Amino acid sequence: MVEDGAEADVWTSFETSVAYMKEVAALYESAFGCRADVPPSGARKTVTKAHLDEAHNQAQQALELLSSNLLNASMTIMNAVERQENEADRLKRKVSAIRQSIRERQAALNREAVDKFYASHKASRTESSHPITPVEREGRYENEHPQYKLRLSLAPDQCMQ
Repeated sequence: MVEDGAEADVWTSFETSVAYMKEVAALYESAFGCRADVPPSGARKTVTKAHLDEAHNQAQQALELLSSNLLNASMTIMNAVERQENEADRLKRKVSAIRQSIRERQAALNREAVDKFYASHKASRTESSHPITPVEREGRYENEHPQYKLRLSLAPDQCMQ
């Protein structure tokens, strides 16, 4: 990817600017004879104005280069994070669409199963809707309502006790 090459260039530039800062620090150390981690010695070194100006210019350039490359590295990191967030959002939308599709398909399957159930129930009713003979009617009536069977079997002058 082009972005990977540009990203590598940013980090290479950043590393170069860090190396440059180290060179400037070494220049200061040799020019002025002092280091931050060593206590100052009693011997003072004489430095010309030209050396001082040159060291100052080198340090200024090194800091500008470092800050520029640090900004570029920060922007590269931000762009990578934004790309990852965009990809995550895209995947979330895709997952949401898939879930919605699954819900819709399940609802369709449920409707289809209910329709098949009612269709088969309706078919079994129509198959049994042939003319019913009086004997079948009486048997059917007796099976559905057994309490009526007792009443129908009693003679008009008899009572249930």
